[in-house]
Amino acid sequence: MTRSRLMLLVLAVFGLVGVAACSIQPEASPSDIPPEDRGVFGEPATGDEAAGTDRIHLLAPNDPDEPQRLRAVSRDVPSTPSGLLTSLFAGPNADERDQRLDTAIPNDIELLSTRLVGQLLTVDVNDIFGELTTEGLRLAVAQIVTTATELDSVQAVRLLIDGEERVWPRGNGELTAEPLTAFDYPGLVESSQPAFPGIPSPIA
Repeated sequence: MTRSRLMLLVLAVFGLVGVAACSIQPEASPSDIPPEDRGVFGEPATGDEAAGTDRIHLLAPNDPDEPQRLRAVSRDVPSTPSGLLTSLFAGPNADERDQRLDTAIPNDIELLSTRLVGQLLTVDVNDIFGELTTEGLRLAVAQIVTTATELDSVQAVRLLIDGEERVWPRGNGELTAEPLTAFDYPGLVESSQPAFPGIPSPIA
């Protein structure tokens, strides 16, 4: 092969590479991922990010030797009854599920309405509680009441099913048709206080 033909061959190869490179253009704006391609690594998380100054109550990991308790977790949501309850009904997020946090509230619950009169909040939801055990119902109602009363404006909760009043269990299992408060569930919420030693350590 002559030197001139060799040069022509080299130039031709570089030309093909240049054409191929020019055909790959960067996108001017981000592309949306189709919904069917999202969350391919298992079930998508439904709960909100654990951040913010508001709190909802989820089920703490169950110790077989201890009664089930509720644990407060942070949420960055509107500081309104509907904002908090909507976040609660979405359940734990992926990180919280990794920490074995759970909820007793069925995932097909729907918040139909909320109405605040004075400090009494009326919460209307669809009829999904029939599938729960007695203990599951007690915990689910406790989650709703303790979450709603995180707001300073709410002192008591009246829970309706499709607009109708029902009787609900207090923390001790007793049924009542009266509005419920966080005080109806004593000892059910984990303390956020650190464990202090009973006897002060001597100062060296």
